[in-house]
Amino acid sequence: MQYKENHLLDIFKKSILVLGIISSIGIIGYGLSYIIKMPAVSPDGFVPKTLGNNSSTTFGFGNILALFILMYAFAFLPVNIMFTIKKYRTNPYALIIASSLITISLIVEIINNLPLLAAGLFLGKLESVSPDIQLYLRQMETIKYIAFDVVGFAFAYFAFFIYALVFFKSEKVLSYTIIGSIVMFIVNIPFLWFAPSVAVVLMVISIFAFALVPIYLARMAIK
Repeated sequence: MQYKENHLLDIFKKSILVLGIISSIGIIGYGLSYIIKMPAVSPDGFVPKTLGNNSSTTFGFGNILALFILMYAFAFLPVNIMFTIKKYRTNPYALIIASSLITISLIVEIINNLPLLAAGLFLGKLESVSPDIQLYLRQMETIKYIAFDVVGFAFAYFAFFIYALVFFKSEKVLSYTIIGSIVMFIVNIPFLWFAPSVAVVLMVISIFAFALVPIYLARMAIK
């Protein structure tokens, strides 16, 4: 009986670590997508001004990004909960606030990206509308997506910054990784105005650093 309990415990621990790895793969895939197909970004270029050539529901770049974000969000949710339970006594108030922010962040990202992925997998034909209405709908959907995405990742970065402060003395690698990721993300913003390509590269570096965090937290949760 004791052997069975220990075996189940080992399986559970390995599952948490696997989920952390899957979450990291989702973040890395998200960053690699921007490197492979570097979008032309600028402060006034996020919202489409024209319909472009792709008006169908084919599986495109946006759907791939959504897939990777959903991998990160679904896999990281149990890792975050387990980490909070295991490290709760370190600083209960800080960890509850951080865990709540990350949970909200993950739910926001799931709600924001799941419809986009579903639309990409939809095999039927959507009803056509006039180009003006279609452009308006696309612009509104883009604005809504960006708003939720900014809120989702802002909450995540803020929560991880709390982790960096709480574990700064005991887990310096984790803290420096988080702080470095946040700094790189902040640094990329000014480049949007005069060097969009540099902004994308800096953002991807921030994402790659951020990708180490789920694995690190999963390992801390199963110690």
